[in-house]
Amino acid sequence: MGDTRKNPEEPSFDERLDRAQKKADDKPSFENAEDKSGSPMGIAFKMGIELVVGSGVGAFIGFWFDRWFDTKPVFLIVLLILGFASGIRNVIREANKMQDDNAD
Repeated sequence: MGDTRKNPEEPSFDERLDRAQKKADDKPSFENAEDKSGSPMGIAFKMGIELVVGSGVGAFIGFWFDRWFDTKPVFLIVLLILGFASGIRNVIREANKMQDDNAD
């Protein structure tokens, strides 16, 4: 195939590709980063969201079970408590993981 460049001073595709690959190799990637834990504020938001989502999912499922079985507050209360306990468990697990990472 012939040279199809409109501007002869423009670098060829291979030259531009080589330049782009070198530029990409120079950038630090997340996989090579030493601290993968994230910021403390991000971790705090994650823990808070885990508590809220656990409780919310438990309440939602409990509400629908109560409507399905016509037992108004029973499943809502039980699954809300289980969802909250699940959220607490996830927060404790994450805190223990952070503590182990800091000890190393």
